Amino acid sequence: MRGDELIKVEKKKLLFVISNLNIGGPQKSLLALLDNIDYDIFDVDVCVLRPDGELASFFNKNVNFIDVSELLTAATLPSENIVYWLKVLLKQGQYHMFTDAIISITRHIFLKRNMNQERQKFWRKHANQLPKFSKEYDLSFGILGLSTYVIVDLVSSMKKFHWVRSDVRILNRNTEIDGEYYNFLTGALAVSKKCGEIFENMYPHMRSKTEVFYNYIPENFYNNISFDPSLIKKHDGETTILTVTRLDPLKGIELAIEACRILVNEGINIKWYVLGNGKYRKKVEELIKEKGLQNSFILLGFQLNTLEFIKNVDIFVHPSRTEGKSNAVDEAKFVGKPIVVTNYDTVSEQIENKVTGLVADMSGKSIASALKRIIKDEELQLFLAKNCLNSKDASEQVTEDFLKLIKE
Repeated sequence: MRGDELIKVEKKKLLFVISNLNIGGPQKSLLALLDNIDYDIFDVDVCVLRPDGELASFFNKNVNFIDVSELLTAATLPSENIVYWLKVLLKQGQYHMFTDAIISITRHIFLKRNMNQERQKFWRKHANQLPKFSKEYDLSFGILGLSTYVIVDLVSSMKKFHWVRSDVRILNRNTEIDGEYYNFLTGALAVSKKCGEIFENMYPHMRSKTEVFYNYIPENFYNNISFDPSLIKKHDGETTILTVTRLDPLKGIELAIEACRILVNEGINIKWYVLGNGKYRKKVEELIKEKGLQNSFILLGFQLNTLEFIKNVDIFVHPSRTEGKSNAVDEAKFVGKPIVVTNYDTVSEQIENKVTGLVADMSGKSIASALKRIIKDEELQLFLAKNCLNSKDASEQVTEDFLKLIKE
């Protein structure tokens, strides 16, 4: 071989299985991660169990999306368009699966059984009726929902990993079935040290098999999408506050509303904006009206470019009751905003109290107190912002990290 000839090295094959590509923290983290990988070394496939999510078109052009059979999607018992997916089971002659799907849905609706646990039981029973993936991989990863079950049952891979995205204690899953599946894994990747510890405590056989992979901020994604600055109206003497969250009781939005009420009643001039939607929205709107905060606490709904919204306000507040590792907090740190967070279990991995933000107790009164400190102290604002600006927790050597997983 002549010296100037290139030596062709076979690329390592990676597979990421994810439940959907709706706009969420895990999905944006995956998008960002795959913008930081070396495609001269890796071939990357992504399998989306429920296609047509909003984020698909924003992924790196080198990513290959695998076509998912309708039978595989139907076997996850999707909440949306379930009648269609039941028809898929009938059309494909899967009468036993159809009957069991009806039973699972009936248990959920009439007996109030947890639907996620029904999905787990259904999958375990019928996985052997599903088509296996034809390609072989060096590494495969399951992210959200039944994704890890897919890589265990249907994928041929040298090593297999579950991605721990949250505090697993709050997921209300069947831990016995999860434990059975995790027995077949090489290991797990956790979004934070605390999430990893909680996961290992719940599944002791995963101790020493769990590594930390922090969130990535999807900078390229944000740079290529629009933002409407007119939605944040700024007036002289007014402090603008932002919360980015799913409208869900676990996210503590009622704590933010109470904090807003306290500040407004004390005559502090604020406008508090919230990005995000959820099933809890109607109750949130009723609470805002009950507190008389229609002009002070503004729900902007779902917005794609959260980073630009964060840049355009004065203070960022994250009032959550529980987190794995908040993408929104990471983004607020990155652009250098004064931050107030509640003292959920994993917060110390993101915010150092009085250094990179203020950590409040789990109450509206405590959040309001922290906000007053920041609003009234310009030096504190600058100090907190300076300590956060341009901070990134994620590894800058993602390619090396994945090669390490292959070699270990």
